Amino acid sequence: ESTYQALKRELTEELGITISSSRPLLDIYHDYGDLKVHLDVHQVDSFHGIPQSIENQPLKWIAIPELKRYAFPAANKKIIDNLNLSDYYPIVDDSLGGAEQMLIHLSGLLAQGYSMIQLRAKSLDKESFAKLAKTAMELCNKKGVTLFLNTSIDAALALNAKAVHLSVDEFHSAQLPLPENLLVSTSCHSEQDLRQAQEACVLFAVLSPVAKTKSHPAATPLGWELFSKISEKFKLPVFALGGVGPMDIEHARLMRAYGVAGIRAFINETG
Repeated sequence: ESTYQALKRELTEELGITISSSRPLLDIYHDYGDLKVHLDVHQVDSFHGIPQSIENQPLKWIAIPELKRYAFPAANKKIIDNLNLSDYYPIVDDSLGGAEQMLIHLSGLLAQGYSMIQLRAKSLDKESFAKLAKTAMELCNKKGVTLFLNTSIDAALALNAKAVHLSVDEFHSAQLPLPENLLVSTSCHSEQDLRQAQEACVLFAVLSPVAKTKSHPAATPLGWELFSKISEKFKLPVFALGGVGPMDIEHARLMRAYGVAGIRAFINETG
């Protein structure tokens, strides 16, 4: 029995529905101390029938944001975190200006309604970045937006950040297992990078560059075909970055991307 056949059978037996399409979403490995579990998580995209309690089990529809109010086994946390991911991952980058200008860009993105944003400022020293990050986190917290700080895990924890985005180098130097009290995403530039990211159980990865960009003109782009071939091998949300933006979301999904990330394409939307 294949994974798809098992999923189809279980949902028919327990909910009385017949799935017509699904896709792998996550591989989760969790150690409870006395028990290790492997969860093979799939997303059902379409089904026939009306879900009902075939085995008289409790059944209730819950809005995704409300899931965090319920008690679930610890291994399920990554599933709930994943369900709360947005399709869009704009990046506020210091290539567009100094700290003051970056906060203006951030405010514009918040006004547009984006729910997760990355703050990246590699030109700033540690103290200046910390000051910028604290202000940015305050703005995002007021809007209920998740801000991923592009820094090290130690620096993110010192700032009491909720989320961190690791560069390839920061990821490879990070101590495993990753902290459970921190949402962690990472940059990837190859199939090997993605494999290691999945093994480390990051929340999601950003694979780049898809196309040529002004910020990295010397980098060789992957192209959509290679991006698709690489990302489809993994059960991990993979965002496309590099010469893409919000307008490319439909094509990106066809090319096996979970969503799109970018700097200028998102900034242009905010004016």
